[in-house]
Amino acid sequence: MVRTGLDVRPFEAVPAGVAERLRPQVGRAADEVLNELRRGDPPLADEEAGRARAGIVAGIRHFCDLVEDPGAGWERVAAFYLRVGRHLAREGRDPVEVQQALRRSALAAWRTLAAVPGGLDLDLGALSLVVDAQFCYMDAVAEVIAAGYTAEVAARARLLHLLLADPPADEARVAALAGEARWPLPATVAVAVARQRRENGVRTPPAPAADGLLCDFGAPEPCLIVPDPDGPGRPRLPDALLRDWAVAVGPAVPLARARDSLRWARETLSLAARGVIPDGGLIRSAEHVPALVIARAGELIDDAAATRLAPLSAVPPARRERLAETLLALLEHNFNAADASRRLRVHPQTVRYRLRHLQDLFGDDLRDPRRCLEMELILHARLVNRGAAR
Repeated sequence: MVRTGLDVRPFEAVPAGVAERLRPQVGRAADEVLNELRRGDPPLADEEAGRARAGIVAGIRHFCDLVEDPGAGWERVAAFYLRVGRHLAREGRDPVEVQQALRRSALAAWRTLAAVPGGLDLDLGALSLVVDAQFCYMDAVAEVIAAGYTAEVAARARLLHLLLADPPADEARVAALAGEARWPLPATVAVAVARQRRENGVRTPPAPAADGLLCDFGAPEPCLIVPDPDGPGRPRLPDALLRDWAVAVGPAVPLARARDSLRWARETLSLAARGVIPDGGLIRSAEHVPALVIARAGELIDDAAATRLAPLSAVPPARRERLAETLLALLEHNFNAADASRRLRVHPQTVRYRLRHLQDLFGDDLRDPRRCLEMELILHARLVNRGAAR
């Protein structure tokens, strides 16, 4: 249970009858606040207007309740804003947005009330007391929203690590924590791991992602769980996350095997960190199966390389490297010189010249599909090892 307090003294100092004068102006003040939020940065979207206005009305009425009964109304008010904080976390929104909106709302509300004919019929001293109470109210509300937000983030982080536990956690415990985090248990998940991009400098970890994603960017190894990644309406990772972080996602697996997806995501991100595979956008392990398999079979492939690539040992080192790169490009493009030349960024005639040299070196091996597959795997492994050495 999250507990936060409210200093009731400013409310006790407000003159009797102020709440009664405020209540008839709630609708008018809410409309003015809504207009203020629509002019804000970012502006309030039309589809959010109805819900926002209802929240504004509730907030002003809560304030009136506290003015009328400072000692009895806070628990209900706090429970309301605690739910607001949890909702923000589930939507992936920053609670600072709400705090800024509260400040703008207060200013807009006072402009509206000041424009009412006859005002609130308060002297300057009484008006000052109302303002003190209002700012006390906003500070307490902001604290409760932050507490709800933090509680929701913590619950989801605990669930994430429980799903990735080794050995697997008890199903009943997982279901209980998923219920607390309001996270429907999916049939399948994909696990992603993230690494901050150095070129972007120090960045604040992103807010919890929306669309049912679980994430923990405060952990030593930041990671996410994507529910039902292959289903309709599957979640998308925020563009800001992919801009500031290199993110690798493992294959979709049943929920009970989430740790297997984590393992492949880790290996994929490791290859990207070495420069073996590109690290732009979302890096999917399913798109880099050969590199992942090769990385796991390094010792066996090293032994096979001594035999399969032996013809290259008679070539001077500089030319040997060019021929090896050309051989890999040709194998990947079914010996199409034009496609291989685009991959290597050289003229097709250069590739054809090197191909003739390779045919002289390897002979019939270049016509044997099995030998070609072995050489392609070995040459990919060299690329992986070269990246690791760098």
